[in-house]
Amino acid sequence: MERRTFLTGAALAVASAPVAGAAAAHADEDRMAGWYSDFNRNRLGWNSVAGTWNLNGGYYWAQGTPGYWASTAHTGSWRNFVYQARVKRDGNGGGYWSNSMVIRGNPLRLNSERDWAPSYHFNFTNTGYFSVFFTDNYGDEYPIVDWTYAGVIRNQIWKTVKVVAQGPYFSWSVNGRTLWSGYDYNQSVGQVGYSFYTASGYWSTMRLDSASLQTLGAREKVTLDPPAELGARVKGGSLKRAPK
Repeated sequence: MERRTFLTGAALAVASAPVAGAAAAHADEDRMAGWYSDFNRNRLGWNSVAGTWNLNGGYYWAQGTPGYWASTAHTGSWRNFVYQARVKRDGNGGGYWSNSMVIRGNPLRLNSERDWAPSYHFNFTNTGYFSVFFTDNYGDEYPIVDWTYAGVIRNQIWKTVKVVAQGPYFSWSVNGRTLWSGYDYNQSVGQVGYSFYTASGYWSTMRLDSASLQTLGAREKVTLDPPAELGARVKGGSLKRAPK
């Protein structure tokens, strides 16, 4: 596979596997506190990565850059957590383009399309599709879950999106319904943020109304959202967009 070029360096050092046993107990004792952002007065902890993100009217928002990802990152490096945000995407040529919760990533290293390398992307589109992708250290993308239709996504303008990450286990939900739960072992720690892609020749905006992160213990039990009713998975598309 052809390797992509990078805009910046300074790769993030990562662990190769989730903590276990005594190491897990030690990590639980030392884990950082989580955070909550309502964006009414400030955006503490948040920084623009690609594009310009602003605080206005109780929202943290950005206008997309055609042909690139726009993204923002929260400070801190996180391993086991529940990460949630309430978001709204407007514009962008038919609604097939990705809106992504980004986790366990390195925002200091971007590929030529300004995607974090590495990173996990938990994606949805306004047309009702979702997917999960991993971008590696070279900026190459790999699907973990192919694009799949879920009416719970399309039926709401504002979306409450949530990812549970605990060791190699993940659970991804939108509007209180679980879309996918499963395992992947590529990346065990990194920063979280939000990202969206704008097609060339189009405009788009992304608004975050609130966001939060709750840390978890390595063996802590988590109550998951009930499952969503799903349509068929669709081959094709890419990290940037669902197939039509």
